[in-house]
Amino acid sequence: MRAVRQQRSEGSRPRPVGAPHLAAAFALLLAVVASAGPGDAQLVPSAGTAPSQLGSEAALVTSDSPWEVSLDGRIGLPRGYVKVGENEVHGTHLRLHQDLGIDVSGALEAGLAFHVTPRDAIRASYLYYFLDGGAGFSQPIAFNGETFGPGHVDTNTDFFRVSLDYERQLLKRDEVTLTGTVGLTYVYLDVTLTGQGRRSPEDFYRQELPVPILGLRADFPLGDRFGVRAFVAGGGIPPVDSLRKEGGTIYLSQAHADAGVSVTYRITRVLDAEAGYRLTYFFQHEKSHEDNNTFQLIDNGFQVGLRFRF
Repeated sequence: MRAVRQQRSEGSRPRPVGAPHLAAAFALLLAVVASAGPGDAQLVPSAGTAPSQLGSEAALVTSDSPWEVSLDGRIGLPRGYVKVGENEVHGTHLRLHQDLGIDVSGALEAGLAFHVTPRDAIRASYLYYFLDGGAGFSQPIAFNGETFGPGHVDTNTDFFRVSLDYERQLLKRDEVTLTGTVGLTYVYLDVTLTGQGRRSPEDFYRQELPVPILGLRADFPLGDRFGVRAFVAGGGIPPVDSLRKEGGTIYLSQAHADAGVSVTYRITRVLDAEAGYRLTYFFQHEKSHEDNNTFQLIDNGFQVGLRFRF
């Protein structure tokens, strides 16, 4: 079924539910980064250490700090679509931005890593995505076997993602350090439309499976404090039996891709700040005799973060 183009009014659009909390957390993260003045950023060498040895001493402190805690905040411009069909009712192809009014995305991610050796680490991370919007439709739309509109419809596509990775330093030179990663990621997605006194959730999470992910990160030092970091990661599964049944066997396909480039700054010997560009791609399709559901997210965002070692 062809997507219906909505008539939206900026003045009547409700503010996303998660926006105030995201804005406060993002502002706090920026304030912490900005408040670290030049005095706090001094890397104080031990007695007898020559200035030329400062970079090597910082590296020694890092290697002696097995634990690492990270916190990142993002704001992005989401694109993509959702389509949820039920039985004989084909779902309407609803674009996140143009149709559902999801204009801005937000994300908060926390991570914890343990460096087993100077070259090996285990990292766990939790990412929460804020994707809310609202729009008016001039014609009816079909979602999960129900009809919404004409009228205003609110959409909530918030989801979280849990990942566990093993990291291995593959190459270390003065000009670049390469780190490879391998792991698993799991997404909990529940898309809900609300309008005209009705609420219809589609629980994508019931069919989701852990997905294998491979990645590569490159760090380029630019002196004792500044650096550039670039990374790419991705993975997926082809259409497979999800081991669930709803109107017959449900076949699931899923794909992930993440990439980014950022500037890093060493505030102290154990605290780094990071800011840059982040691309996030997520796709999920589930199909059975009863269901035919698809969700796609393509998000281009700006990210700031902190890394603390202890």
